[in-house]
Amino acid sequence: MVKKRKPPSERNAIDDSVVESIEPSPKKKCTLATVDHTYHITESPRKLTKRLEKSSEQIMLLKKKLKSSQQKSRRLKMKVKSLKTIVKQLREKKLISSNCEELLNQTFSGVPLEVMKRTMPGKVYGRGRKYSPQLRSFALTLQFYSTKAYEFVRKTFNLALPHQSQVRRWYSKVPAEPGFTKPAFQALSAKVQEAEKEGKGVLCSLMLDEMAIKKHVSWDGKRYRGYVDLGNGVEDDDSSPVAKDALVLMVVSVNGAWKIPCGYFFVDGLSGLERANLVKVCIQRLHDVGVIVVSLTCDGPACHFNMLTELGACLTPPDLKAYFLNPLDPSKKIYIMLDVCHMLKLVRNTLGDGSIFIDKNGNKIQWQYIAKLQKLQDEEGLRLGNKLKLAHIQWRQQKMKVNLAAQSFSSSVADAIEYCHTTLKLQQFEGSEATVEFIRVIDRLFDILNSRNPCAKGFKSALSIKNKGAWDPFLDKAHDYILGLKDAFGQPMYTTRRKTGFVGFLLAIKSIKGIFQDFVEPVGAPLRYLLTYKLSQDHLELFFGAVRSAGGFNNNPTAQQFTAAYKRLLLRSSIGGGKGNCQKRDPTDILYLLSDTCNVNDEDVTIGEAALIRKYDLAVKTPMQRDHDYSDAPSIGILSEYKVAAISYIAGFVGKMALKQIMCGLCCDALGARNHHAESNFLRFKDRGGLFKPTQSVIRVCVETERSFQRMIGSNGGKLPQGNNSLKVSKGPKT
Repeated sequence: MVKKRKPPSERNAIDDSVVESIEPSPKKKCTLATVDHTYHITESPRKLTKRLEKSSEQIMLLKKKLKSSQQKSRRLKMKVKSLKTIVKQLREKKLISSNCEELLNQTFSGVPLEVMKRTMPGKVYGRGRKYSPQLRSFALTLQFYSTKAYEFVRKTFNLALPHQSQVRRWYSKVPAEPGFTKPAFQALSAKVQEAEKEGKGVLCSLMLDEMAIKKHVSWDGKRYRGYVDLGNGVEDDDSSPVAKDALVLMVVSVNGAWKIPCGYFFVDGLSGLERANLVKVCIQRLHDVGVIVVSLTCDGPACHFNMLTELGACLTPPDLKAYFLNPLDPSKKIYIMLDVCHMLKLVRNTLGDGSIFIDKNGNKIQWQYIAKLQKLQDEEGLRLGNKLKLAHIQWRQQKMKVNLAAQSFSSSVADAIEYCHTTLKLQQFEGSEATVEFIRVIDRLFDILNSRNPCAKGFKSALSIKNKGAWDPFLDKAHDYILGLKDAFGQPMYTTRRKTGFVGFLLAIKSIKGIFQDFVEPVGAPLRYLLTYKLSQDHLELFFGAVRSAGGFNNNPTAQQFTAAYKRLLLRSSIGGGKGNCQKRDPTDILYLLSDTCNVNDEDVTIGEAALIRKYDLAVKTPMQRDHDYSDAPSIGILSEYKVAAISYIAGFVGKMALKQIMCGLCCDALGARNHHAESNFLRFKDRGGLFKPTQSVIRVCVETERSFQRMIGSNGGKLPQGNNSLKVSKGPKT
């Protein structure tokens, strides 16, 4: 029989009588026990267990947060490292030039941080915020040199850099059409206002030069570009000639550390009068914003001579007038500088083309002595303390390089020629006294006219009142010396067809003395010293180099490309950088785990080095006891007196470099010092007070090294070992 289930209302029913019979138990009060020991635990073990579990969870949570922060920090550090690696890869793939690589390597202080912030999510740090000035400058710099490299970096860093269309919008805001650049004068006005607050003025040097561009007409979407354009607002006319040069005017601060191009013009040749008018307009605009123009620098073509004459200067020696009056303030003078670097090259070209100069004493100055010195050094295999090479003699292939001309007319070349004549008594240098004097005068004059370091000494120091007694008499002497130079027919060099270099040096001497008298010497003058490099045209040449570097390297840009590069250079600011994150602090190298040495001359050398020692006869041999002891002697050539003198000079450099790696005082004394006795006549000849003079033992080591080196070359057919044949010398431990 199946039982019926009770309805829900009756399933859990309890009799009321039963409920009434149940009495509630009385509540117990929890009282704290009074005990003698304060460390007695009053809480129950269950509560303590719960509190322990809760604390353990909090500890685990904090550990996870710490681990996450550490991982984020490591990722950020890897970002910095990867940015350096990317720049290196761009250079290896030839997507950027060496100049671009150098600039980008200087940006690892603030740029990586900004890139990382852009890659982080959120509007506070991520893509919702504006681009910082550092990141913007980095983007403009990289995009200036290579668009492909820019896209590569942008994709690598997860679109942290702005799109190229955004960069183009930045450029489009800069009004930089041909003519005078309005933003440049606005920036100059701000500089003047800033200087006036400090009670100072803005002194500048104005310079102009031309850069060749490609004769090409192109359509940029609004107008045709490539015709002659002087910025006068004339509409395009296809009857106008196509421009072949870009004439640029630049302002360089004399009492500051900045420069700015203030205008450019597309020209197809301008007369001296037209150039003079442009200069006057520029001086007027600079005067309106409060800039004081100190000098006008240009190179030496005939049109510039005509321009300077139109401005009011006189370029006919000996009655030179090395200045013209400011058209807006006749009480102030604007001095003329023909770029000394160009003048040095012109003088070198004149002498190097076979010309013979005659000094005021009737002695001959000839290029052949410089050529003979180079030939002697090439035959001996060592240079006598100078940088003269075959490229200096065959300068026509690289006639635009100033360093070749400056190194040819250097005091080290004069010292070497004089040493070969007076000490070595070599016949090929007979009669070289006048050439030595000419080189010394040109070298010291170039140093004075090209000073750039306020802390330099000698003729390279800044011109100040304290050292006026050293450089002022020399400038007078150099002025008279150049005036006394004549050609082989007795005609003064400043009147010949190749007079430009000599007239340029005479003008520079007059102008430097005038600028010093007006801006340095008076009481309360705006300058404490004068750095003559501020008046050099190198600043404008560097600007031209930057224009050519746009988009790779374009030696002959079109007018449209020049305008685009000009805008970018105006907008791009310099980026300050710092050093790397880690540098090597000690000479600790990796220890070799496998030994592959053998004993040669009682010394342990590697097997590869032992084979080279046997091949090139470098082992020290003891002659056999026979009738002819020289039968087993190595073939050691006798070193000439010239070579010993050169080695003694090289030994000084070796000792000076070794001194930086050695901590032992006795060992340092064994290498030499500046106050050490000169061990050779050539060292005494070269010493002017600061030359490091090696000891006799260092010179002997270098002499023996040269002998071993000559044996190695002799056994290799007169050539240096290449590739794996070169001998590797491991560094020894510090003493």
